[in-house]
Amino acid sequence: MGSLVFKGQGPTADRAMKPEPETTQEWFRREIGLNQESLATIEKENASQCRPTWVRLKRPDAPQTIPIFKTREELDAWEYSELLKNQKYSQEVFEQRTQEWRIKNNWLLPPMKTTVSPDELRRGFYSENGAVSYVTPFSTYSDLHLHAIQENMLEMLWSLIHSRPDELVACSTVADFKAMFERNVHMEPDLRHAHIYSRRKDTFPLKMLWLISQKANVFPGKARPGSARWTTDPCVTRPSFDPEVYSKSMIFFSSRNCRDANDKIVIGQHGGREETGICVVQQLKQNGDAATIRWLLSAKQLREMERVTFHPECCPFRKLDYSSDEWYDSDWL
Repeated sequence: MGSLVFKGQGPTADRAMKPEPETTQEWFRREIGLNQESLATIEKENASQCRPTWVRLKRPDAPQTIPIFKTREELDAWEYSELLKNQKYSQEVFEQRTQEWRIKNNWLLPPMKTTVSPDELRRGFYSENGAVSYVTPFSTYSDLHLHAIQENMLEMLWSLIHSRPDELVACSTVADFKAMFERNVHMEPDLRHAHIYSRRKDTFPLKMLWLISQKANVFPGKARPGSARWTTDPCVTRPSFDPEVYSKSMIFFSSRNCRDANDKIVIGQHGGREETGICVVQQLKQNGDAATIRWLLSAKQLREMERVTFHPECCPFRKLDYSSDEWYDSDWL
């Protein structure tokens, strides 16, 4: 902000202090310039009808002059308060523009789930901070909570489920699903960018298909009776992972909020839950793109699904070497 004079310093010690006139003008010129650039960006995006991006805006009721302050600390506090107010206003405008764009392009997200029944609690749903979370296998952490691109991928899946369910269930093979992904990925620009520059061009469509499959046990949907369940609780015995006893798609309700101080399960149930999902992909390894997809829910049921926040549980085993790409070579039956 340039040089300031503070109380107790120099010949002007008893005077109230403010930025030099030139510095004030520079500050406002910079703010006005940034706001004009942002407004130009919004106008350009509206004209091209592309998905809105977040831009920094100056709220309409922002002060046009800098108040007089006695100390630099007061000035800094005022500037920080203005920054937070402008960021809040910018976020509100961004959310409003995004929602308008979603409505216009039929790319809406499902409404958030707000209630949990006793039966749902046993299956891994629970309320937290006003939203409903859903427990997923420990092996899904890298697919759900590693980078922002995972959030884009989940947002695309939820949008497809709610706004494109007929197009989704029309995919009868993996090749169909990949083609559907290519038709719609432009709706998620960040994901499209990552997809274009990915070394493996089927990484994202295959991972998305995996996440909604019954075998992944991630998305709420239809359970598969007879799925493998555990009998010995690894959260109590702390064994090494044994694929002959456990599977990476099992739910152990191992996170702290699922257990009390005595390791008793309070969210979930002993034995975990049956594998649950939206579809079954049959013999991907053998058939590749020709592998068939069997949908477990109708388009109407998909459209009526409520959105949840996924919560991968912590690993209950002492040591486990795991690659999130192992599912490429697995059988999805």
